[in-house]
Amino acid sequence: MTPRATPMAPDERRAAIVTAVAPLVLEHGRMPSTREIAQAAGVAEGTIYRVFEDKDALLHAVLEEVLRPPDSADHLVEQMAALPGLATRLLALAERSQARMREVHATLMVMRPLMEQASHRGPGLSPPRFLVEANEALMDRLTRVFELSADELAVSPLVAATAFRALMLGAHSPGMPTPSPLTPEVVTQLLLDGLARREARVDVGGA
Repeated sequence: MTPRATPMAPDERRAAIVTAVAPLVLEHGRMPSTREIAQAAGVAEGTIYRVFEDKDALLHAVLEEVLRPPDSADHLVEQMAALPGLATRLLALAERSQARMREVHATLMVMRPLMEQASHRGPGLSPPRFLVEANEALMDRLTRVFELSADELAVSPLVAATAFRALMLGAHSPGMPTPSPLTPEVVTQLLLDGLARREARVDVGGA
């Protein structure tokens, strides 16, 4: 039997449920059943729908939680500024981003059907606002980190941030090898040296 929910404030129950769902989504690659959620959160199934309108609302809350940075942008920039040079900062950034990007991508894959259903219910094709804001915040954080090494870059910090995000998130896309060959070390090497051998490089301009 599902244990009786421990008395707690609504916000605390909401947080407990979201915290319990996130690892289930990552483990199973799907939205867990209400029974699985209740067992993981230590609440009764009925409690879930007293806190969330439906499972769509719950998954939105889970995605919002997964997308929320673990620390402030200022703290990240401060940490990266303490490291010497572009190569060291890039590897450290890739290492701390790897697990997070895996979580984000897995949660997005579970949420995609819900977003597609929403697009069929009305003319609005835009993703949820919090998703847009989270991506904007991520790009701002990454750009600020690359600005620390602007004098070592052959492209703008924004281009470097965009390339970094694309590689890290793409490494965990459906169909990619598991484990991904795009390790933090490989991502660092690709962004520093490119794909071509030195003798084969050409200047294509534009960056």
